[in-house]
Amino acid sequence: MAQHKVDIYMPLYVRDFLTSTLGWSAEERGHYLTLLMVAWDRGSLPAELDRLERLSQGVTNVWPMLADKFPVGEDGQRRNARLEHHRERCVELKEKRVEAARRAASAKAAAMTARANAEQTQSKRRADAQQTQSKREAIVIHPTPTPTSTPTSTSTPTSSLREERNTHTTHAGGISDFSKPGWAADEWDRFAAVWNSTERATPWNHLMAPSSWVDLAASPGWLDRAHEALARLPRCQWFGDPVAVTRFFEYVDRILAGEFDNAKQDVKRRVRQPTGGNL
Repeated sequence: MAQHKVDIYMPLYVRDFLTSTLGWSAEERGHYLTLLMVAWDRGSLPAELDRLERLSQGVTNVWPMLADKFPVGEDGQRRNARLEHHRERCVELKEKRVEAARRAASAKAAAMTARANAEQTQSKRRADAQQTQSKREAIVIHPTPTPTSTPTSTSTPTSSLREERNTHTTHAGGISDFSKPGWAADEWDRFAAVWNSTERATPWNHLMAPSSWVDLAASPGWLDRAHEALARLPRCQWFGDPVAVTRFFEYVDRILAGEFDNAKQDVKRRVRQPTGGNL
């Protein structure tokens, strides 16, 4: 018979023990309980009575009452059948608890691995997104010129060339120098600083310039007109609410022409006023 040691308490059902030993003397019960505990701890008892005597001194005197409780098995060892039944149940319970703990540890390790992989994936996505955003900003602010098929000293720049280099390197009395790398970003910084401190202008809080900025700024004379219109914007009574910068780009020439100097209600009143003639 296989021996199974258990490292937990020995189950003792008090009522069953008292019932099964009803009428016994205290000496008989004492030796019986001692042999049960030794058998639980060691897994079995020796068959020889003299060896049992060494385990529980005086047991020889009461052995006729205890002999049937510990029969000799095929392996030559004595065991209590009821006690072995409890041992098997305890061993089974112990193995189930060990397996449950192993599964819990495995599930926890798998969850930690999945969490680490998810965090690594998320970190990589953030890094890729930042890299993509940086590339986009570099394309808008410092675009790479596209060479024409037959470049000449008198050729007109394409749209992509205008973003970084322009043959009109300097306007007379103007603001921009299109021959410098990054001129669009520099001009935007200057323009945005004035824009955000101007009355009737909606502040621009984005990191990048509007998408139409580079083409407009590269148009000859547009930057000068834009700064002039921006200086005139606070006097434009037409705009009851602050103007978005992209809408301002569309209004530059109309602002300079004075179309927005008067308030909207004045314009409506002027349009409705009779121009003369018989009633």
